[in-house]
Amino acid sequence: MHAGNLAGSYAPSVLALSQGKTTQPVGENFQGGVTLSGPSTSVGLTAQHSVVEGTQLDQASAVSVSGSQVVYDGYPGGRAEAAVKQAQFAYQAAQVAYDSTMKSVIYQVKQAYYTLLGDQNTLHVREAIVTQAEGNLAYYQGLLSVQRATPLDVLQVQVTLTQARLDLRTARNTLATDRKNLSLALGWPLDKQYIVADATVPELPTNTSEEALKSAYRDRPELRTLALNLASANVNLAFQKSQLSSVVSVNGSLGSIQDWTLNKNLGTTFTAGLSVALPPLYDGGQSSAQVQQAAGQVAAYLLQQDKELQSITIEVQNALFAVQDARDRLDLAGQNVKQAQGVYDLQKAKFAVGQADTLDVLTAFSTLTTAQTGLEQARSTYNIAVLNLFNAMGQ
Repeated sequence: MHAGNLAGSYAPSVLALSQGKTTQPVGENFQGGVTLSGPSTSVGLTAQHSVVEGTQLDQASAVSVSGSQVVYDGYPGGRAEAAVKQAQFAYQAAQVAYDSTMKSVIYQVKQAYYTLLGDQNTLHVREAIVTQAEGNLAYYQGLLSVQRATPLDVLQVQVTLTQARLDLRTARNTLATDRKNLSLALGWPLDKQYIVADATVPELPTNTSEEALKSAYRDRPELRTLALNLASANVNLAFQKSQLSSVVSVNGSLGSIQDWTLNKNLGTTFTAGLSVALPPLYDGGQSSAQVQQAAGQVAAYLLQQDKELQSITIEVQNALFAVQDARDRLDLAGQNVKQAQGVYDLQKAKFAVGQADTLDVLTAFSTLTTAQTGLEQARSTYNIAVLNLFNAMGQ
């Protein structure tokens, strides 16, 4: 911070007094000055012009330039440097907070998108199940009309259809809720109707814990913010310690007097000096307390940083395990669908030749629908697990 001061004054001339006149001089004296001062530097300029009426008109001017510079105040680069560094760290921390907010918003949008996509695909499966169940009911009603099925068979098929329709209704409600959540994340009206396009499975960022942790330690905003806070706290600690140090300054001045009547320079003066400002001998322990407080803040940030590292390590490792587990379960869900489809086709073929009853067919159908629904849920779980891993890595 720099400060400036401009001052001017008017007074009776002192030039006449310096010339030995004993009567009140008749004349004018104009004086002004400018001072610029900062935390470590001070520069001043003063000027005076005198006009005295006598036997002849006497005029003289005096100009003086002075300056002072702190060369040592106990902090490397000067205490003003500490304020600049802390301001830089605060600005960088604000940037990290902004980037973190942006990533959080993007993460929420992606999570809502993949959730909606998964439940949208589940709805399609539910609709296909209802269509299949309606076809089964019509088929068994036809068999009942030719006395190849019993009313109990038809009732069992009707129960399956009712259950399928209830599941479909639940899926539609879930999809409507998911759509509102995505609209909320995007800032769209909640009643906006749309469907989301299918997306490829997100590419896995890494398969190793070492690479995932390296990325998290480098990019997680919590650790970046703590590193900046710790650096700022260390600057503050050094600054507080510098308050206990002496302040050494160099100063000097240069002045000149010009007599305009005689057109003669009356002389030039030059001064230089060194000043030392000692710290207070006793301040009630205030300076020491401030140093201890600053040191305590550094220790607190170090402890918080260590805990955050441990927490992020656990989070990343769990996220990586969740991805690997979800990938295996997705593969298993695909195999279950193939197996259930084969069993269902076999039971229908056996029923056609009288080797299976209605319950066998319906059980196989229920197993197939459960497997198909599970496949969509496993796919959605995997997509979100990969997304969570990206988030845990700070990507």
